[in-house]
Amino acid sequence: MIFSVVIPCYNCVKTLEATVNSIRACGLTDYEILLVDDGSSDGTTELCDALCVRYPELRCVHQKNAGVSAARNRGIDEARGEYLWFVDADDTVDAGALSRAADTIARQQPDMLLFGMSFDYYHHGKLYRRDELIPPCAGSLSLEQLKDSFQEFYDCNALTPVWNKFYRRKLLLNSGVRFHVDMILMEDFLFVLELLPYCKNIYSLPEAIYRYRQAEDEKGAYRRLQRISDLAGYMQPFEAGLDTLGISAQEAENLYEMLLRQKLYYAPLCQIRRVLAEQKQSKYAFLEMGSPLGIYLCNRKTQLRHRVAVAVKSSCLYQKHKT
Repeated sequence: MIFSVVIPCYNCVKTLEATVNSIRACGLTDYEILLVDDGSSDGTTELCDALCVRYPELRCVHQKNAGVSAARNRGIDEARGEYLWFVDADDTVDAGALSRAADTIARQQPDMLLFGMSFDYYHHGKLYRRDELIPPCAGSLSLEQLKDSFQEFYDCNALTPVWNKFYRRKLLLNSGVRFHVDMILMEDFLFVLELLPYCKNIYSLPEAIYRYRQAEDEKGAYRRLQRISDLAGYMQPFEAGLDTLGISAQEAENLYEMLLRQKLYYAPLCQIRRVLAEQKQSKYAFLEMGSPLGIYLCNRKTQLRHRVAVAVKSSCLYQKHKT
């Protein structure tokens, strides 16, 4: 078997079947879809079992709720395919979209194949915006070549997510690289960072294949960041991963600043003052973040612009649909 598609499933009864159907039509051959039910309580468990009865290429394993990283690790252990692909249970791919990727895997047999994606934005269940991001180059790459273009790959989101890549499963088994179950944010980027040093050949496919469904509740990352009391400490594994690759410390600084600004995005002024005071005592004290009041006012202005843009685009979508 060539491909194992691993889908962590947790309370996704409304979206899982559409995700499964899109994979079945995406152009892969000689594959299995492995559903890892992570202790769901909304009917997902029963849906997983029903889908496995309906489609012979599906398998399902059930476990107590342990989080998405534990579910993906279970998928690595249970998979039978030569290549792994991790898919979220509310995302999709277009019909036939992976035919070229499957052909490339057969011909090139890379350790990792990465491709483009889109962020799909919904409002009340209707798609109103799609931002496509594709890798900066095409073809075979050595690890050194990818490192030389690290910033370009990072900027187009080719490295950060886990689901826009195929991974040779033997590489994971031999290296022991797994998802960190204690990480609650950007665990997929850390997984990629730690796996890359073991990749001798990488293939880049500049096509926007994966359709990532952006959550309508955009505060998910913000809420997770509030649970991280020591953001500088949280950065240590990322710093180690970048250092192992020989990537400039500037990348870790940029990542820290991005996460810190996300942590402040919906915060009240008093919390912004407190968090910035803590930042001044950390190893990232040299970063100039601006004044608390300036950050607060900028955040509120950006949020207002976003709400207006969503309302306008959604209204235009409604009128177009109506006519």
